[in-house]
Amino acid sequence: MDKNRFSALFMVLVVILSIAGFTYAHWGKSVQIIGTVEMAHIRMTVISYKALTSQDIEKYSIVESELSGDGHLLTLKCTNLRPCWFIWIGLKTQNQGSLPANVKPPEYSFEGPDGFEDYFETEEYFYGPYPEAEDHDNPIHGVWRNAKVGRELLEDGTVAFTNTVNSPSFPVDPDEKVVAWIWIHCEEDATGELEGETVTLYIKIVDDIAI
Repeated sequence: MDKNRFSALFMVLVVILSIAGFTYAHWGKSVQIIGTVEMAHIRMTVISYKALTSQDIEKYSIVESELSGDGHLLTLKCTNLRPCWFIWIGLKTQNQGSLPANVKPPEYSFEGPDGFEDYFETEEYFYGPYPEAEDHDNPIHGVWRNAKVGRELLEDGTVAFTNTVNSPSFPVDPDEKVVAWIWIHCEEDATGELEGETVTLYIKIVDDIAI
């Protein structure tokens, strides 16, 4: 190989190596991180519910219920209402968030003839918080599994459970559960025009971060 060809080959190698070094140095300073960031949050969710009333009321009134997909809103469509009509709504809720949450009384709203909401009254009873696992020793069973109207859930809006009632607001840790029983009653002095009408009732779960 003559001297000129050797020199040309040497220069080509030098150029290639210098470009490769620049490219490595340039890209070596760039780092790409792919991952998921999970934010802390609270989320009290209805995981089960019940709508119970007396056999006498079941003979003339029908209640259709639906829980929203996010477990925060229960809708009740109540037909053929009369004075003294009542229903017990049971809500088993769970803190499915990552932070402690404060349980608060639910929010109510009505759809129906004007002024009908003025004839309704409510009473609320909260029990818990209880551990996530529902084994035989968990006291949550005493206020949920076998609850009956006329035995523990009385027609006058009082309860006969032996479990201690908790008063909102109170903190609930992640995964813990709370049972709420809500008595909804149509007062005795409701107008006679109430009979046969349909009212839609909305019960919305309210929670807040426990500080």
